[in-house]
Amino acid sequence: MPHRYYYRDQAVSEKDCDEFIDKYKNAKFDEGLIGDPSSDKGLTKNIEYRKAKVHWLGNNDLLVRALWSYVLEMNQNFWQLNLEGYQSVQLTKYDDGCYYGWHKDELYNSDTPRKLSAVLQLSRPEDYIGCELQLFNGEREPEELPIKQQGSLIVFKADEWHRVTKLIEGTRYSLVMWITGPQLR
Repeated sequence: MPHRYYYRDQAVSEKDCDEFIDKYKNAKFDEGLIGDPSSDKGLTKNIEYRKAKVHWLGNNDLLVRALWSYVLEMNQNFWQLNLEGYQSVQLTKYDDGCYYGWHKDELYNSDTPRKLSAVLQLSRPEDYIGCELQLFNGEREPEELPIKQQGSLIVFKADEWHRVTKLIEGTRYSLVMWITGPQLR
């Protein structure tokens, strides 16, 4: 039976993470939105639920392509889902008390629903306090995930409940990819 998530320490070198942050830290970041872009309500801002800053990346970035390669490898080795590609990749910046409440990444109303979510940890763990990615495990205490080291990668099914706790101090950067595929039949 497949696990709920898979991760890889040092999927990307610290040097590459630092260079990526330096390249984009002064880019234009927008407020993170919630919702389903294909629904009647679309995307909305709700700071009671999500406070984060996002910058959308093109598909030609070297780190995006490396992330995609790891996702394909993990899927082949563990889930063997029918995948078609990925949506625009999000560079997320958490600072000044940012967080993201409990949510799922799934979008079942789409022609190509999200099947997997991948998060690459770009920041060093000593650069921030709080802002922990957690999965809901049915217990009172959320599951602590092993994605704290810079360059580590975690991939989980898009229908998993997860959150990012409130940032207390510093700045955290992560790269988020949503992997899509055909509807289940």
